[in-house]
Amino acid sequence: MQPPTVPCPERIAPQLVTLVSRPPAGAWRYEIKYDGYRMLARIDGSVQLFTKNGYDWTDRMPLLAADLARLAVHSAWLDGEVVVQDDDGRPAFQALQSAFATRNTDHLVYVVFDLPYLNGVDLRGEPVEKRRQTLTDLLDDSPLDLVRLSDTLDADPAQLLANACRLKLEGIVGKRDGSRYSGVRDGSWVKLKCGNRQEFIIVGYTRSSAGIGSLLLGLHDDDGRLVYAGRVKSGFSGTTLDDLRSRLGTLAQTAPALAHPPKLEKGLTVVWVAPEQVCEVKFSEITPSGKVRHAVFVALRDDKPAAGISLESDMEPQ
Repeated sequence: MQPPTVPCPERIAPQLVTLVSRPPAGAWRYEIKYDGYRMLARIDGSVQLFTKNGYDWTDRMPLLAADLARLAVHSAWLDGEVVVQDDDGRPAFQALQSAFATRNTDHLVYVVFDLPYLNGVDLRGEPVEKRRQTLTDLLDDSPLDLVRLSDTLDADPAQLLANACRLKLEGIVGKRDGSRYSGVRDGSWVKLKCGNRQEFIIVGYTRSSAGIGSLLLGLHDDDGRLVYAGRVKSGFSGTTLDDLRSRLGTLAQTAPALAHPPKLEKGLTVVWVAPEQVCEVKFSEITPSGKVRHAVFVALRDDKPAAGISLESDMEPQ
């Protein structure tokens, strides 16, 4: 039965991905996990580009929006990842951050992996393999300069993950055959990562001769309380420190926003800040007490609100 014809939705909730420690059983299709910004494109007379959390970033990527306007559709929603590719074709996250910071985004590439809606047809209830085929046909019929299809990789997922890690990619994403685009975290999309890396909320910083010695991190627990998650002391460039001083200087407050402030070692001068800025951090592990170990700063994340940041823990696949 053909799905009913419906107007182009004003908003579509992105399908959420569950972190797993090993490939699930059953029939799955796998793709590379791209190290970029998740972006949904709405086409309905004009083009709009939305972050995962619904922020309109169209004006930050005018050339990509103009390229998408050439797509041979009346209306559509596309789901994908905006990336910068290095000389070897690998996503380069730091270069992506720099592109947005300098507003030099003409070289950004949009890697598309799903098509939730097309020309009056809501495809979210259709199986992933049908959505993928429709997307493939669409891009084949109307190739664009800055838009690529995320390829499905036909190989053993354990071997795919090993190869992704060897190539210094972020990991792989699996999508269960027959699954719908529900817009929630229902386990039908999973990710296997090459290392521990996620977003944290900046709740304070320690002073040093450079102005900032370390960042104090926080996460929301299962009850929605902001709890201390340790410190990150490395990975800062001079430009990053300048940016952090500028952003955090206006957020200083006398008391911590944490439910239970930490007891830090003597000699440290702490400046508490309003929990509004989000940063991405690499780390070796989260300790049983909920603190990061061997943390390295990766980047600030303007595309993700602090209110939605909590521990991204492994879930055993069903």
